[in-house]
Amino acid sequence: MDRRLLLGIDLQGSPATQHALCAASELLDLCSPRLGLVLLAVIPVPSLASRCPWSWQEPPRAVPPTYEQRRAAEQALRCARATLQERGIAPERLEALIRVGIPADELVRAAQELQVDCILIGSRGNSLGQRVRRAFTGSTSRRVLRLASCPVMIVMYPRPQQQRNLVAWYEEAVRRSLQEHPGVLAVLTPREAARQFALPLTRMVGSEETNAASRALERLASSGVLVRHTVDGEPRYLND
Repeated sequence: MDRRLLLGIDLQGSPATQHALCAASELLDLCSPRLGLVLLAVIPVPSLASRCPWSWQEPPRAVPPTYEQRRAAEQALRCARATLQERGIAPERLEALIRVGIPADELVRAAQELQVDCILIGSRGNSLGQRVRRAFTGSTSRRVLRLASCPVMIVMYPRPQQQRNLVAWYEEAVRRSLQEHPGVLAVLTPREAARQFALPLTRMVGSEETNAASRALERLASSGVLVRHTVDGEPRYLND
């Protein structure tokens, strides 16, 4: 290959890695067949200082990876190669490499040694869990950006689209409750409905849920299922 890209993949085959593989395959499709791709799996093994008290000036020693870790890295590379070949990338355009150490550092070191033209790395997004993780361990992509001497392309994992239709959910939940309790007088406010009929996965009811419940109750009132009254400036919805 005349030129090469370097793509870092994780050992778990995460959605971020899968998305980065798709982006890499599309990039290879658009470029010359002489452009190759190096797949790098880094076994994240920490370094330990020497145990000898008199040898504190010695460089830290890398802890050797376990057999299971090496097998996981090999499996991750096999899966990545298979994914790319299924998308039409010729096997001769692909290389595989395993390193041991800090992922960001090994990515930068491999890029320098192989003289690649660009580093590709997947990002897992900006969810709360990822922000907490970065607060304690740092961000691999940010460290690569800071240390790399070649261009870096960060492939952002798309945020999942909102699969739930909150208004429809609340409307259906209220209808079902009224059908299951036909002789019970129901008096609902948007806030009460949002809390009472919250989605099972909803940990906290906020303004989004309250607004959706309000729209659902208005739909039910427009269709004659509920009757709307205003008490002290607050709408209340009754089934009778």
